[in-house]
Amino acid sequence: MGESRRSAAFGKARTALVAALGILGLVTSVAAAIPAAASSNIGVWVAYADSLRADPANFPTPWAGSPRTTFEGCAPVSACVYDGGAIRIVNNSGNTVHVGGVTLHIDTCTYTGWPAADLAPGADLIVTQLQSGAPGGCTGPTPNFLDSSDIGPNSSTYTGVCTPDGILPTVDITVDNVTTSYTDSGQVLNTGGLDAGTCLGNESIQWTTIGHAPCKGSLLSLLPQAQSHPVLSSATVTATFTNSCGQPLSNTAVSFAIPSGPNAGGSGSGVTDANGQAPFTYSSSKVGTDTLRASVSNLAGSINSNTVTATWTVAFAGGGAFVIGDLENATGASVYWWGAQWWKKDHLSSSLAPASFKGYENSNASPWCGQTWTTRPGNSPHPPSTVSGLMAVIVTAHVTKRGPVLSGDIVHIVLVRTNPGYGPNPGHVGTGTIVSTLC
Repeated sequence: MGESRRSAAFGKARTALVAALGILGLVTSVAAAIPAAASSNIGVWVAYADSLRADPANFPTPWAGSPRTTFEGCAPVSACVYDGGAIRIVNNSGNTVHVGGVTLHIDTCTYTGWPAADLAPGADLIVTQLQSGAPGGCTGPTPNFLDSSDIGPNSSTYTGVCTPDGILPTVDITVDNVTTSYTDSGQVLNTGGLDAGTCLGNESIQWTTIGHAPCKGSLLSLLPQAQSHPVLSSATVTATFTNSCGQPLSNTAVSFAIPSGPNAGGSGSGVTDANGQAPFTYSSSKVGTDTLRASVSNLAGSINSNTVTATWTVAFAGGGAFVIGDLENATGASVYWWGAQWWKKDHLSSSLAPASFKGYENSNASPWCGQTWTTRPGNSPHPPSTVSGLMAVIVTAHVTKRGPVLSGDIVHIVLVRTNPGYGPNPGHVGTGTIVSTLC
């Protein structure tokens, strides 16, 4: 409805608003106790769409263009001004159903004539105004316009009225040749039985199960809040999208983003299921902590979730780290990281390593690129008795010996998938395959 119409009777609106809200509270408390639908296989939802003022949290979502959604309303959305009620039918059964007709009654006003539709399991149908704009009063039965907040008793125009009228809209839905009538006892379709645009501001009401008090607002949450995994494994976060009453909103596209961390710039997408949930799973070959968030977009803007973290870790050998020569460093290459023949098997770009070095250092339990390491000859550093199947290993370009101390640099850290046969005695060699480079 245009701004000039909404400003009419505004002085009267202010004096009646307190009484209006009190009566509306009584109506909605009664509505919550009324069964929402006659069949658990069909979900019936109601909403009010107001695109005259941006209000992303309240604008009905899903809408035109949403996944698994048949939209019978004004399109394309970029060319339409919405100011009207909307009805959503969700197929919760395991079979395709045929929606043969939808009829809306508000007092003596009737809207009908939306095309029939077949809905696959989990799919939904949304019906609303077919044309852009919002003429006041009853404009039915053809649903070209559906400004249902402006229909008063006997189909009168209701502009600027802020006293609830008590009119309860009803919706007749024919599914597979069976017609069921549903009562919008929460008065979502007629915004509480008053002209909410003038009395309260933006009229949008998020999808609410019919028969329930209006559930204004949306909640997009992301869990778990924090998690930790070894690199090359996977992490999963789950977005949950509901209205403010916690009722799940299915068939909504969700975008996932990684704004910061070792995998910054990563993204993904999903679609909410019957529980309003959409998972996102990804993997990392880099260590560090990622920050993730989810978002839902609609005609009015975006709804953002909380942020969560996923930490990627890597395990070195217990108490220290094993080492390979820099000339052996190639993804997919077989490497020799422990044993009596280390100095022969591991080639360095600088020179041969001292024969007393067997491949293990214990001066740096969490080494990283650019650092150095020191150790003692043979198995005197006391290497661990066992190693993990996936282990971080130092890549060194030189090994020097001064007295009993061996030292080297760290030019890379690689991830190695270890082979069976390792033992802490240099006679039980440690070998494996380079999986990836960590730094």
